[in-house]
Amino acid sequence: MIDLRPLGDRAFVARFAFETEARRWADAVRSRAIPGVVDVAVAYASAAVFADPDSVDLGVLEKTLRSVEPIEGDGSIGRLICLPVLYEGEDLAEVAGLVNLTEAEVIQGHSSRDYEVFALGFLPGFPYAGYLDERLSGIPRLVSPRVRVPAGSVAIAGRQTGIYPGESPGGWRLLGRTPSRVVDLNRAYFPIRPGDRLRFEPIGPDEFRARLGEPIGLVE
Repeated sequence: MIDLRPLGDRAFVARFAFETEARRWADAVRSRAIPGVVDVAVAYASAAVFADPDSVDLGVLEKTLRSVEPIEGDGSIGRLICLPVLYEGEDLAEVAGLVNLTEAEVIQGHSSRDYEVFALGFLPGFPYAGYLDERLSGIPRLVSPRVRVPAGSVAIAGRQTGIYPGESPGGWRLLGRTPSRVVDLNRAYFPIRPGDRLRFEPIGPDEFRARLGEPIGLVE
């Protein structure tokens, strides 16, 4: 039975054992186009359904949501997004020391797999993606967050990797930076979505400068 609970006075949150279940259930809710539902947001092993209480009886909506079954499949339905990265981050050397690897091995470990985007948050368009190679997992955030992290910084913390879409404070460990434009607030450009997969491609300084500001690249 679905673990569905009220979230404030105009939303419900459903919790699941696995991230893929949450996304499959959210897809099923969206596919029904339920009257009164204004948004469905996916996070880690959970999904929130937001409603307009003037357009739907919340008691009826709750019964409807409890009847929704996750869409069948493995949940691997997102697009594959390739992001070039100049691996010259401020914390690259320290991370290598913490996990007893060379910097080249850290780069190889980070760029050799695809990461599923589980949620967006912290900043508009910041993707929380995972999971890291076990050799790179478990590194804590900085004790004292940086006051300024450059836009496009690719970072890790715990089992996750993420990208700072704009300049901001931040406490994740910086491995590098992508020249790709992952967010454009003025154009409401938010190309990365939960369920997408991220692939990081090591590049050099010259290519970084040549590709600065380019849109993200979709592989499939």
